[in-house]
Amino acid sequence: MLSMSKRKTVISLGSNLGDSAAMIADAAQRLADAPGIELLALSATYTSEPAVVEDQPLFKNAVALLETELPPFELLEVLQALEREFGRVREGEDYLPFGPRTLDLDIIDIEGVVMDDPRLTLPHPQALLRAFVVTPLLEISPFHVLANQKVVNSSAVDCGALVGQNTGGLLSICATPIGNLGDITLRVLETLGSADVIYCEDTRVTRKLLTRFELQTPLRRADAHKLPELLPDLLAQLEEGKHLAYVSDAGMPTISDPGGLLVAAVREAGYALEVLPGASALTTALAASGIKAHNHYFGGYFPRKSGAAKRLLDEVSQLQDTVLVFYESVHRVLKTLQLLASVLPARQVTMARELTKLHEEVLSGTAEELQDALSKRIASGRPLKGEVVVLIAPQGNSSGREGTL
Repeated sequence: MLSMSKRKTVISLGSNLGDSAAMIADAAQRLADAPGIELLALSATYTSEPAVVEDQPLFKNAVALLETELPPFELLEVLQALEREFGRVREGEDYLPFGPRTLDLDIIDIEGVVMDDPRLTLPHPQALLRAFVVTPLLEISPFHVLANQKVVNSSAVDCGALVGQNTGGLLSICATPIGNLGDITLRVLETLGSADVIYCEDTRVTRKLLTRFELQTPLRRADAHKLPELLPDLLAQLEEGKHLAYVSDAGMPTISDPGGLLVAAVREAGYALEVLPGASALTTALAASGIKAHNHYFGGYFPRKSGAAKRLLDEVSQLQDTVLVFYESVHRVLKTLQLLASVLPARQVTMARELTKLHEEVLSGTAEELQDALSKRIASGRPLKGEVVVLIAPQGNSSGREGTL
């Protein structure tokens, strides 16, 4: 019997009787609980097209990435025992090799193992063409394989390689510093340096970051105007197996930039996506404000029209024990403070500006107090700079008043 160290192994799970998706999920959990087997990843459930026997129900399928020390035939016995427990066919019906079944489990590939035993291969022409354990998945659904732990189009991978290796495309959403470049994470630096292309809001801003850390990765502009037209090309690059990174000008992408459109498109297309956490003006301002509240509401940038802004404030100010957080431009902050003074005159307001930078400033007071102080500053020839985070405390809530006006 072949002795084995732990090897990555890919299993196909199929069912076309009863609640097939639930059956597959249950079988995967049973595999995860089996001695000598560790379940590393389970793909999304998908439908095979077409069914092998005319008029039979379509198969629901998934593929699982395992790590196991079981020799191939012992693993096969585990799969067959699980099939028998679930029942291969409906009671009272003859067994059809390719007919309806409650559960069908097959070994697709075992890392580093090549065998031609008929118990591990199918009577299928492709069995003679491949130098690895032949995949029933290619027979059931010839256009899908497992790559980067996800079901992808088989044209995106080398089907002769171990299924489950990182051969598919990947999009990395990377948080960048909001001011102090020292806040970038080691993981983000590694990713930005290894990506094929970095998509960003403004190439001039991101180029400064790359230059600081001596990175040479190509940049491509993908702001709110460009990103929609770039999506087809970006998805095509993921189909080719490219590693793409996306950054905003500062902070965590998708919080208040067009990145949400990109993430939705990539998820819908089924490509791999990861988020690398890091600096965020939202969380930094919340921590610096000293406002005591169990909840927070983030409204992005204030509506430009005062009527819409007032209606929004009237609505969200009813939230209990909730700090209200908005972004605002320094060019509009006096107008916004004037609105807050009229709508929520008694609330404590905190204004956080130039966070993590040399001239970081966090001021607290009523909206009227802040408006008066900032107006005097601007009138004295000291204009405001940077982006602003405005935080509105719940009714009756105040910070320790440190740094207040």
